[in-house]
Amino acid sequence: MPKPLMLLAATAVALVLGVSVAHALTPEQLCQKGRYDAAAKYAQCEDKAIGKLFASNDLTTLQPALSKCRVKYTGTWLRLQLKALGTGSTCDNPRFADNGGTVTDRLTGLEWEKKTGDGMVHDKDDMYTWLTANEYFLTGNDPFHGLNKFDSNYICFVDNECNWRLPTRAELQTILLEPFACTTSPCTATIFGTSVASYYWTSTTLADNSNYAWFVRFDDGTVGYDQKISSNHVRAVRGGL
Repeated sequence: MPKPLMLLAATAVALVLGVSVAHALTPEQLCQKGRYDAAAKYAQCEDKAIGKLFASNDLTTLQPALSKCRVKYTGTWLRLQLKALGTGSTCDNPRFADNGGTVTDRLTGLEWEKKTGDGMVHDKDDMYTWLTANEYFLTGNDPFHGLNKFDSNYICFVDNECNWRLPTRAELQTILLEPFACTTSPCTATIFGTSVASYYWTSTTLADNSNYAWFVRFDDGTVGYDQKISSNHVRAVRGGL
């Protein structure tokens, strides 16, 4: 049998047997695969650490466990970047992109709000209870606040995007500086704007008590939970993988 016919026959057999024909991935496909694989491993690691907390109720041992998850996850970008060098793919870039009023994280796909000191909606010193963070900071039930506020005077934050939200516990940890305990205060890169070295709400409710929600501390990198009626700082996010 001539070689072209043999190749066609082999391909046909592979398709019949449900075997995919191998093909080389493009640099962008390799980049995206690496991002999603890393995100999946991080989620599994973080969930496992939280699961151990509910078995032991020991917040002290939780901190280094979560830090290991974060270090492994965020360290992925350098490896992906080196592999993608010169390809022009998404991974062939610095991890963070400063967009002016926001910062894009190319590892997680998240776009973060930058904080300011101007007394307006993005002011670093503003504090909210967990519920009012949604009612005022995000929705906008007063004239000066609301990233998702849409009316004749204010059309949402950045490019008319009205899908800003509080980050999850796992998401907010990804912009912490490592290792734990953080030696830089605030415990986040300067690209994120003026930050307060204090407690920041996440959207994640404590699994066994809905009156509590998780926070991340930007003074030392500690993760914990607080009553939703308490007032803490906020940083909005949108997008993600």
